[in-house]
Amino acid sequence: MVNHAGSSLAPLTAPTLLLTASVARVAALDRVRLLVIKGIAATEYGLRPPRTSSDVDVLVSPHDFERFVAALGERGWVKRAHDPDTGTFPLHGVSMYHPGWAADIDVHFRYPGIEKSANSVFELLWSQRTTIWCGNQPTLIPGLADSIMIGAVHAIRSIWAESHRAELDYLVGRCSSMNVGLLTSRAREIGALATARPLFERLLPMHVDIDWGEPSDEWRLRTKFPEAIDRRALLWKHATPRERLSLLRLALFPPVSALVKQTTRSNLRLPELLGSYLARWGRGLRVLPRGLVTLTRETWRTSSRKADRPER
Repeated sequence: MVNHAGSSLAPLTAPTLLLTASVARVAALDRVRLLVIKGIAATEYGLRPPRTSSDVDVLVSPHDFERFVAALGERGWVKRAHDPDTGTFPLHGVSMYHPGWAADIDVHFRYPGIEKSANSVFELLWSQRTTIWCGNQPTLIPGLADSIMIGAVHAIRSIWAESHRAELDYLVGRCSSMNVGLLTSRAREIGALATARPLFERLLPMHVDIDWGEPSDEWRLRTKFPEAIDRRALLWKHATPRERLSLLRLALFPPVSALVKQTTRSNLRLPELLGSYLARWGRGLRVLPRGLVTLTRETWRTSSRKADRPER
């Protein structure tokens, strides 16, 4: 069933609305199942203060993902390079840019923090989709509860950042008069109860006892250790000797895609490549002590937990 949200959007920039409508139009023409998430959906539901979005985020059915990316490519959109070190930087989609547009399109096949399988999550979100209008273009967004979960895990994932803490505070205020039991039920259904726990702990009475479950290792690594050097150190700790060689190679001599991922370039000339490697090694040496501290601390904690376990 398709639910219909309000017909008027809170003020957004014209380019953002136009790009959102264009993306929805491409999906409709190519029969791609797609939901616009975060920015325009959060604004429609009042889940964050109105502000300019720098990109358009969409969640695409995993079955349609490659076909939709190809459809954008046929219309002049280009994939941004991504880091092949997917242990340190897990892959959940691609960013695409176009010389004629000021904003990117972030195409997700899964959303970090919503931890059921990608196919299951999409079907669950699709079943509660809502239609809004961008000009004359019908545009599909997740339902209210699902948009709350997406906003929550987005804020919690980088909770050390002031802007993300402010987003979570705003979301808590927005949800304070809602039926929290229904929200927790939906969170459990889509696999976001453990990851969105910081939101629910502020909404639920203190005496309520809930089996939160455990978030994934990927989520714990991402939220507990925001710096890449920390995540690399812990991945190194748990890797086999062969895997450690691969991790070392990726850290010291990554392919060009890792060096240009924050730009629109796809290659580097030899002097630029050498300069990028030297700069990377310099940064690595500066943060290496931090990584060693993290590695030592986590090794000590693991040893302490083992020592505290009762013998059988």
